[in-house]
Amino acid sequence: MPAARVLLLILALAAPRASGSSTSPASATNPDAAALLAFKSVCSDRAAALGSWTESSSDPCTAKWRGITCQQRQSSSPSTSPPRVRRVVLEGLDLAGHAAALELLAGLPALSSLSLKNNTFTGALHAVDFSRLAPHLKLLYLSGNGFSGRFPDSVLRLRHLRRLDLSGNRLAGTIPPEIGHRLRALLTLNLARNSFVGPVPVSLEAMGNLAELNVSGNHLEGRIPSRLVATFPFSSFAGNPGLCGAPLARRCNNVPPQQIVYSNNGGGEASNGSGTVKRGKRRRDRWMVVMIMSAVGAAVASLVAAALCAVLLLKNKKPATRRPRATTSSMSSGNSTTVAREETVRFDGCCVEFDVATLMQGAAEMLGKGATATTYRVVMRAGGNNDTVEEEEEQGEAVVVKRMRRRREGASREDERRRRELAREMGTWRHANIVSLRAFYASAEELLLVFDYIPNGSLHNLLHENRGPARVPLDWQTRLKLAQDAAHGLAYLHGVSGGNLSHRHLTSSNILVDGSGDARVSDFALLHLLAPGESSSSSSSLMQRQDVHDFGVILLESLTGRQASGDGDLPRWARAVVREEWTSEVFDVELLRGKGAEDEMVALLQVALLCVAEDPGERPRMAVVAKMIEEIRERGSKRSNKYSASPSQVGHSYESSPCVSEDTTRSTPASSS
Repeated sequence: MPAARVLLLILALAAPRASGSSTSPASATNPDAAALLAFKSVCSDRAAALGSWTESSSDPCTAKWRGITCQQRQSSSPSTSPPRVRRVVLEGLDLAGHAAALELLAGLPALSSLSLKNNTFTGALHAVDFSRLAPHLKLLYLSGNGFSGRFPDSVLRLRHLRRLDLSGNRLAGTIPPEIGHRLRALLTLNLARNSFVGPVPVSLEAMGNLAELNVSGNHLEGRIPSRLVATFPFSSFAGNPGLCGAPLARRCNNVPPQQIVYSNNGGGEASNGSGTVKRGKRRRDRWMVVMIMSAVGAAVASLVAAALCAVLLLKNKKPATRRPRATTSSMSSGNSTTVAREETVRFDGCCVEFDVATLMQGAAEMLGKGATATTYRVVMRAGGNNDTVEEEEEQGEAVVVKRMRRRREGASREDERRRRELAREMGTWRHANIVSLRAFYASAEELLLVFDYIPNGSLHNLLHENRGPARVPLDWQTRLKLAQDAAHGLAYLHGVSGGNLSHRHLTSSNILVDGSGDARVSDFALLHLLAPGESSSSSSSLMQRQDVHDFGVILLESLTGRQASGDGDLPRWARAVVREEWTSEVFDVELLRGKGAEDEMVALLQVALLCVAEDPGERPRMAVVAKMIEEIRERGSKRSNKYSASPSQVGHSYESSPCVSEDTTRSTPASSS
């Protein structure tokens, strides 16, 4: 292995001179070009993704080499000093090579971000020396390759590292026990889908800024440290059969917590030997005896003093008139509890140590103002760093903050208590197709809700913006997938709230699309926060049926390409067109360009018309709607003849649709709530 590494490095150093002995223009212009060309020379580039990396180019920065980002030239620097490479992002380009090639990129002294995700690099990663990148490197993404070996010790020297992703490789051995003490600046640690063994390091509890942790899909064992349990969800630890304790279902039976002794040089080693453990046990036993004796003595003295006080009180007791008990404004009557004047609550996976001060220091951008809240995008700085705008994404994480409008008229202390209880309940909801609440701040004047930031806009934007010749149409499969995602998310919210909560204002603008192309439902139950005491079981059931109606309108938007807020009533228009047996006129012209999906489109139209039925009792529950859409998508082009429907069938026999099970047709609120 070392021989192969040396050979690669020799070839890389020789490669830039292959065309001649003279210095290439690129290396002469920018000193970083030589390291990049050397890296290219030892990589397999079957797709010619690095075709722009040529010696004839002026330099990587001005020639805009693929995946290369350079630092902005500082006004105080000399004009002869070229900009240096800051980011190398080569993701999913079918690049291959040995791990030793990464050392060539360590020759970029100003590199702050390196991403080689989803390629096919192989070789022992622990043989790579990343320490030369320590002064600046903050983002390191190597997931989705074939790297092997143990966890690279040199990574522990990257003291400024913010995000580390080594998931989806073949790494083995133990996770370094001292990782939490060496990489204190980490915001993200992803080691999922490897072959790591041993315990989850207790030192991870010392990482105060850690917001995302994923060690799932390994062979870890033992008890999960208690502070990590309180901070991270089940998915962070799943797929490790040997792990036990909350939040996993497997109980820990006589599994003692691992004791780790750290050496003075920072290299932590697990000490299970008899010497250190026994000496520590003896010291603890001695202290335990001393503490027990002290406690017993204090208890005896307290009892004697209490007895003397009781005797004196009985002797001096005199009859006295009763006085009215004083009450304070902070206490409420009945069974209601005291409401804290100010309260900050963080839920699992919150981005950074959230507080109002951190929030106010972040860079804010107003996204919109609605009936319930004003929405801002805020980048919260980690650790209070005063970083430049160019490094904003590296130094902090973007979140969405909703500043709720408050109903002060007639609002009681009990209303405020219910409002905060509801916000706490919302913070426990976790599903792949909803926007998660991460934290909230409540006071007498403010209610700030902190949500995940979803970067790719909304379904409304994708359907209706920039319609014209230059528009890239939203294809049928994407529309159907987003509909299924949103249905699953809304069904989960209806169920997890016990049937007592609803969206009340569901539109295609509330269906957001994340970076993976998945739909997420946002703003669920926000109207309940404004009036937390106004819901009842009967009204909640009807409001959930209204959510189903609104979701049907969203399906019609996806099918027709028309805006629900445009001229006329979209459901009424769709029914009229179907009734006249012109079903094909309903569908968006962008969908009709594709072939082979007509049956699926007709089936989804049936589901949409069921959802917008004028009688709320005829509308199916959201879980049933999600199941119907899932069946449509699963069968796709292989749907049998029983899924076919003529235009005349679609408006006259909704309940006969093969997508609808018998127990869900013509259901009443009493039977399906």
